[in-house]
Amino acid sequence: MTRQAIIKPFKLTVFVSLFSFISMLGQTEDSISVKNEAIWIEKINDKIGLDVSVNNSYEIFEVKTTDSKFILYPNTASNLRLNVNYRFFSFGFQFTPDFIPGNGDNDIKGKTKSFEFRSSFIFKHWFTDISYSKVKGYYLKNSDDFTTILDGDPYIQFPNLNYYGFNTTVGYSSNSKFSFKSLTSQTERQLKSAGSFIPVINLGYYVIDDKSSEVNTQKSNNFESSIGPGYAYTIVANKKYYLSLSLLTSVGYLNTKLTTRQVDEDIKTNQDNFIFRWDGKVGLGYNGEKIYTGLYTNISGTNYKQENTTAMNFKTRIFYHFFLGVRISAPSYIERKANKIETLFRKQSNTN
Repeated sequence: MTRQAIIKPFKLTVFVSLFSFISMLGQTEDSISVKNEAIWIEKINDKIGLDVSVNNSYEIFEVKTTDSKFILYPNTASNLRLNVNYRFFSFGFQFTPDFIPGNGDNDIKGKTKSFEFRSSFIFKHWFTDISYSKVKGYYLKNSDDFTTILDGDPYIQFPNLNYYGFNTTVGYSSNSKFSFKSLTSQTERQLKSAGSFIPVINLGYYVIDDKSSEVNTQKSNNFESSIGPGYAYTIVANKKYYLSLSLLTSVGYLNTKLTTRQVDEDIKTNQDNFIFRWDGKVGLGYNGEKIYTGLYTNISGTNYKQENTTAMNFKTRIFYHFFLGVRISAPSYIERKANKIETLFRKQSNTN
């Protein structure tokens, strides 16, 4: 046997051994990574979360003209939301029942009908939130500024003022030790304190339409986009109790197309605006094995200059969100389908 014949098998053996060692090293690192994540986050893949919540998140508007300003509120003190959460998916409905205190004074502020559907997809790093909302019936919050109020009517009412809008949010949580699900869908538990940088992109389209008559009324079509950085941190005690702090700032663009209905011809105007938003959130919660609950408080602000048009203008507002949920066992059929989707998404992420 020649020297070359001996060297070739030897080289091949060394190469195969080296490749096997590197592969084993990679598998070991992946195993260590999974174990490290398990120390920080507990996945709840075999349970479906059902929760009910109350909040005061609703749309308000300022309608500006050359010589006056209207501040419009829906007759809604609190909303009721029903939600279903499982692994990476969440969906829910929101409405305003009259039995909640503050929602039933229709004679004073008029009747408001509202509805919202919201769904979320939250994976290891990426998440998206999609919502559709509709509101009919507003009243003039600053009615005292006008002398046209009839005797005995404390508020001017706009029963045919309609709002409907679509909104999409896409974000990225950079820290794999931080559980975004534990704060939103509660399909995971944050076991140790952690924080994460979370950039967010938001796209929204909404319409404000006064359908009280065919003339001397307005309709505005609004498209809004924004992007900005955010940061969230969760402080955990005894693996079940947590305090959450977060801050998000964003800059964006708002395009408004306003139609003013006249007898002879509709007047149409267009305006572009630069907007700045900020949002701070503080939350306290309990995330147990079967029951979870929490109370979140948001302080948000919007700042932009807009003239002679209809627009969303929050200034500074405070929101609350209280929820109470229970977990039940997921049917095996749903578990199998969810496993396939998660495996497919994981392979796609690794390919990219």
